[in-house]
Amino acid sequence: MQLVEANNPIIKDRFTADPAALVHDGKVYLYVGHDQARVNDSFFVMKEWNIYASDDLIDWNFEGNLPRTEFAWAKGDSAWASQAIERDGSFYWYVTVLNADTSKGGYAIGVAKSDQPSKNFKDAIGKPLISSDMTPNPEHMGIEAWDDIDPTVFIDDDGQAYLYWGNTHLYYVKLKENMIELDGEIKQINIHNMTGTFTEGPWVHKYKENYYLSFAMNYPEEIGYAMSKHPEGPWEFKGKILDKLPHSSTSHPAIIEFEDSWYFIYHTAALPTGGEFRRSVSIEKLSYDSNGEIKKLKPSVSGLHEKNYQIQPYGENEKYVRYKGMKIDVIDGVKDMHEVKWHITQGLAEDEPYFVSIQAENNPGYYMKRKGRQIILAKNDGSDEFKQAATFKQTPGLVDNKKFSYTTLEDESLYITIQNNEIVLKQIKNTADQKKATFQIYDNEQNEVNFTQPLEQETKYSMIYYWILFAIIIAIVSIVWFKRKKER
Repeated sequence: MQLVEANNPIIKDRFTADPAALVHDGKVYLYVGHDQARVNDSFFVMKEWNIYASDDLIDWNFEGNLPRTEFAWAKGDSAWASQAIERDGSFYWYVTVLNADTSKGGYAIGVAKSDQPSKNFKDAIGKPLISSDMTPNPEHMGIEAWDDIDPTVFIDDDGQAYLYWGNTHLYYVKLKENMIELDGEIKQINIHNMTGTFTEGPWVHKYKENYYLSFAMNYPEEIGYAMSKHPEGPWEFKGKILDKLPHSSTSHPAIIEFEDSWYFIYHTAALPTGGEFRRSVSIEKLSYDSNGEIKKLKPSVSGLHEKNYQIQPYGENEKYVRYKGMKIDVIDGVKDMHEVKWHITQGLAEDEPYFVSIQAENNPGYYMKRKGRQIILAKNDGSDEFKQAATFKQTPGLVDNKKFSYTTLEDESLYITIQNNEIVLKQIKNTADQKKATFQIYDNEQNEVNFTQPLEQETKYSMIYYWILFAIIIAIVSIVWFKRKKER
């Protein structure tokens, strides 16, 4: 089994949120807010936006940043959601910031411009493009209203550009060709037949002949979407793309086409110590059904290219190791395939061969973890204690050396074992115990995985074999030589 690092979150060296993406010259440019809140902070701390780029959606390179202070008319650590777009060789980056002008108090939308997608962005107009006094603020928001946030920009096939934004209220307006002036009145969007309420974070894209408006809805937030035949609507609600996520009340969509495939970008709280104000960006493949409707997604650890696995008790082809909430057990048959998918990676506490950690594929950040003699599902808090409790030694199966068995890191006499359809730790005393501590594993293409020695071990044992063989040959040659010498 090849052990690889989880693909999601795609940015692991810092906390990132509110993704937007732009495809340009064979690369995807990712624009994110940088979450800088400490673990115990009670609100967002976002002093800058960061830019990453990738030509394969797997390896992301940091390209630069845009500090909130570029917008001198704004205040605070308020580098909230944004989006960039290219037009006629120039790049326009629409951002959310807190307006310092108390007469127009509240959040506002600014725009920066550059001749490159990842650097040299400067405030294009020196003032808000959209300010709180230009829209009817929801009554519950008070003097620092936040309905003018989360801009998304879309250029239609005829060249007309549109700006959409909002929280509680959803607005749009046409933009002039220069992309820094409004062209007409601001209008409010009502989504027809919507079950639930619009919250924030709109994103607009086109697929074939349909226009799609995706957005965060309800609270804690889920991602829903609507469809139309025109960028100005009417918009018809179609359903949900993503359910609410653990430890993050917010959610934020971005949808792009890259090299003839479609992708959905969003944020979770999956990184260690992640949470409400410490989020992390992930990516999934997105697909449409025959009616052009978007198929619902599940967050994943494996992401775009990595394998996930199903773990079964030895000899039990209809039983699976499953997670349900924080509990891990064995079930007959599969009612929900997502509950039996696991991502197996290098051990969190030990990077030597054979040591692994096992993460719930569709519950990013949650691992199998030892708790006394039980195995539970728990979120990685980044501590050494957690890493040790979530690291196991992978060995050849006790009753079949092509299968798998697992011991704890701290006590290799304790094996992960099935007992009354629960997953526990126990010492092996007999053949029946050995069978209960042996597992068979299949990848996401239903190929059975056999236990193999890591390459380093194979190389080590091969070298030992060759040295022994060499020594035997030398010994034989020496004996023959001495024998012939004696005969002479």
